[in-house]
Amino acid sequence: MSKLPYLVAEINAALEVYLSGHAGQQYNRTAFILCDDCAELASKLFLLTDTSTWSDTKANGHFKTFKDVSREVRAIFSAKRAGDHAVAAALLKRIETRRNRRNEFFHSTSLLDLNFHARDCVEAFCDLLDYGNLLFPTDWATEVGGAGNMETCEALIRLDRKTYGDPSVGPKVNNILAGWPRNSPKPKPKGCEVTHYAEDMHLRLAIRNGGNALRDKLRALL
Repeated sequence: MSKLPYLVAEINAALEVYLSGHAGQQYNRTAFILCDDCAELASKLFLLTDTSTWSDTKANGHFKTFKDVSREVRAIFSAKRAGDHAVAAALLKRIETRRNRRNEFFHSTSLLDLNFHARDCVEAFCDLLDYGNLLFPTDWATEVGGAGNMETCEALIRLDRKTYGDPSVGPKVNNILAGWPRNSPKPKPKGCEVTHYAEDMHLRLAIRNGGNALRDKLRALL
């Protein structure tokens, strides 16, 4: 049984953590760490998919390092998927750089007050999504399509990155979200209905209830 659906679910959860603090940026550090964890899990699942007997432990019983695992991924691309090797190597180089940064602030209390920017998370998630698609080209799109609202989350993240090069994209995204219904199409006949939401809550509700319609409107801006 493939474990790819579980990996995709973890990435979806990490995306939702980031987007839950999209306005206030209060979850940037947590989302960045989760994104880094998912990149490592993706590498290990790729190696295990390629060789069912692969293990993340060395002969001495110690766990392989992040660089050990990345080296093995590169080796497979070099030997079996040479046409994608350069793309894989470039992604892994950026992922490894993020792992070094994550280790610096994750293991040192002197960096607890480090200011962490949204762009760091956006670039990390876009690379992770590209990496997953590269590692699992046959099944990736299908699994992403079946994972909750992940396609909508991905569209939002990729639009964030596009905004860095084209500032006109941001207002277009905001216009779509500003006019999107906060509640589901068929509200419950009983119970209270909140009429005002904080910005992040509005975004979460729009993602949850927007379905393919919201996804497609956002994708049209990409």
